Amino acid sequence: MPTKALSGKKAYQCGLLLAGALFTTATVAQDRTPLEEFVNGFPMELEKKTRETSYGELFRGGDISAYFSSRVAEFMNTAVLPSRQPVMPLGQRPMPEVGKVEAETVNHGKMSLDRFMAHADSYMQGYLVIHKGDIVYEKYPRMRAEDAHLWMSCAKPTASLVIDQLISEGRIDEDLPITKYITDWKGTDWDRVSTRDVLDMVSGMDLNDTAESRFDPDNIATRVYQAEFAFPHPKTGEVELLTDVLKSTKASGKPGEAFEYSSALTQVLVVLAEAVEGERWHQLFDRRVWSKIGAEGPLQLHLTPDGIAAAHGLVSSNLRDMARFGMLYTPSWNKIAVEQVVSDEILKRTQEGIRAREVFMNGAGTRFTQYLNTDDAVGHSRQWDLVWGDGDFWKGGLMGQGLYVSPARDLVIVYFSLNNDDYSSHRFVRPIATSGLFDK
Repeated sequence: MPTKALSGKKAYQCGLLLAGALFTTATVAQDRTPLEEFVNGFPMELEKKTRETSYGELFRGGDISAYFSSRVAEFMNTAVLPSRQPVMPLGQRPMPEVGKVEAETVNHGKMSLDRFMAHADSYMQGYLVIHKGDIVYEKYPRMRAEDAHLWMSCAKPTASLVIDQLISEGRIDEDLPITKYITDWKGTDWDRVSTRDVLDMVSGMDLNDTAESRFDPDNIATRVYQAEFAFPHPKTGEVELLTDVLKSTKASGKPGEAFEYSSALTQVLVVLAEAVEGERWHQLFDRRVWSKIGAEGPLQLHLTPDGIAAAHGLVSSNLRDMARFGMLYTPSWNKIAVEQVVSDEILKRTQEGIRAREVFMNGAGTRFTQYLNTDDAVGHSRQWDLVWGDGDFWKGGLMGQGLYVSPARDLVIVYFSLNNDDYSSHRFVRPIATSGLFDK
């Protein structure tokens, strides 16, 4: 980020672009440099341009996004979680047939995964499929395997996992108002919202990221992003604190009625965990989750100016370590971790504790089913965007990141991308999982 916060109208416009990036494909970068040219590094001119740019450009999917997505720690305060276990290597069992699986892409018709990965317009950087602890498909056409990259919203389940651990330990009752635990929010509209409502993004609070809300300078969702990056409020000029903005949220409906996607709700989970544990998110996530994993590299948790981890999306690692996080939900967890982090109870809640389908489709569910070109998902659950009847679940992220977990098949699929006008990166996961290749 630039070292000096933007002010006035320009800051507000940039904040709108950032907030809008969640649900728009209109802000497409033009005249892009082929990502292949950045594999071994970036020109100094691009670093300078990124440092001087507007915030909205960071997430358009162009050259600046390419730099920022792999170099976030140069711009934001960052908590670095090293691997505290010896590396637990993944096995190698190549299955070329995975690359032959086809999907209907948005702009180029039906094509195989191999063809899509090779296609210049895909802007795919890495794709990894792990079955029973073995790498069966791995390609990095436009990045290096060891490079760190933003997870974007694929990071959201990191927050729900910790909350689920606290629920299992009896330290949080998910059916009680969150103000039982975030006590200084008592007397606000949060009194009517349970932890489970926040986990499932059905809070009924005015936090939904929509085309309409993005043009309202007083909208909470917009103000959340402004606070995370120290944008001044466009009317008052005040730089707000994230927790103050979240606390001030008003109700817009009844909890439990609609899947209203909001990164701000993930940040509420972070505040909740910190209130219960009495320690910062990055420390408790390290203690509870990351320190158990035999990762290949560090996990980077990027922080707001007041030290809150932006767990909704500003998390970075290499692709294999993101896959290791997904493997915690599979029978092969013991191949990458020294103890079971995702209990059978937590997994069951994720797979079976879904809301009614009408709640799912009354909101963001319609968009996510379009992304994956699927109509067989049964709902969403606990920060995961889609859940299927066979127990599989998926989380997507801005610019085409993805995390797909199939516990029954012992399968994890992860991918990094930099494409805002084509969400075809998501369309291969379900065909791969249901191809029959992994049913034995």
